[in-house]
Amino acid sequence: MKRLKQKDLEITGLIASKDPVHALVQTVESLFNGGASQVIVVDDGSDNADSILVFEEVEALGARVIHLPKNVGKAMALKIGFAEIPYGSVIAQADDDTLAGNLMIPMRILAKGKADIVDIRVETNRTKSLVGLIQELDYWMINAIIKRGQNLFRARLWMSGASVMYSYAAGQIMILSPALTITEDTEGMFRAREKGMRVRFCSRKKAQFITMVPEEYKSLRRQWKRWSQGNGQVIGLYGLGGRLRRVTLMNIFAWVALIIFPILAIIISGFIQTLEWLLGFSLVISIIGAISLRRFAVIFVFWLLPVISIVWIFHAIEGLAKASKEPMSPKHLTWVSPKRTTFR
Repeated sequence: MKRLKQKDLEITGLIASKDPVHALVQTVESLFNGGASQVIVVDDGSDNADSILVFEEVEALGARVIHLPKNVGKAMALKIGFAEIPYGSVIAQADDDTLAGNLMIPMRILAKGKADIVDIRVETNRTKSLVGLIQELDYWMINAIIKRGQNLFRARLWMSGASVMYSYAAGQIMILSPALTITEDTEGMFRAREKGMRVRFCSRKKAQFITMVPEEYKSLRRQWKRWSQGNGQVIGLYGLGGRLRRVTLMNIFAWVALIIFPILAIIISGFIQTLEWLLGFSLVISIIGAISLRRFAVIFVFWLLPVISIVWIFHAIEGLAKASKEPMSPKHLTWVSPKRTTFR
């Protein structure tokens, strides 16, 4: 791949937002502080009067806001915003409740020709609820173990639309093509990879994004259901690997580890022994995670990890079943998760 000249590149932040709260102002500010020369925010048909003041604050920071008359969905909103980005830019895409880190670190990966898409480490803002603490540990585990493992084999299975950077050429494939699933970010990654684009994971702490997460189970369940169904839809469209054998093998391993292995463990060892093993493993992971996050409270949710694993299995099966009935979802309206006004 031909190297990009970093000195000639400009970073453009891209956000799709509906009915934002003040966190959007902090998100835009973080993109500018991280190295973006411009930020484009697409108002996806907001109908909350308070959001007008938020968009005005965003414009006062120097961002450009594109107001859409109706809600068209995140995928379409990003497409409209992307059309306004100058050719040759590097795009840093974020959600409207996510703080960006040092954008120059992932940009160097693109500039050196090591990748076309960089999935940037994302961790959660500090939470107060039990559900929130579980997610703090869960996000850490995904970044510290799972994403790093997948990146080692160059076999990323999903991508976070809340923290990603990509070249203009990759964006043309990821964003401009119509989204056919409810996980437009992962679908875009598979689509781009089929065209030869390379994906890397940036695990650097200084570059990581911080995102808000739902702190009550009903919203969390809705989010997990969307992820599992969306990934099932992606498999239906692109197969297990999108024509890449290593991705196929990684996907098979992931689904076996998620669904089949726990069931076999219970059959072979019994429920009690399997639960004891899971609790011991969860305690070790929780201690390491708490030390890494400098978050002592995380240790106390270790006993819930086996429960979360069971819930994940349920959602995975439910998502795959629903994806088989709804193989495509071309109409995907923006889902607004419960947000706090500002970051803690």
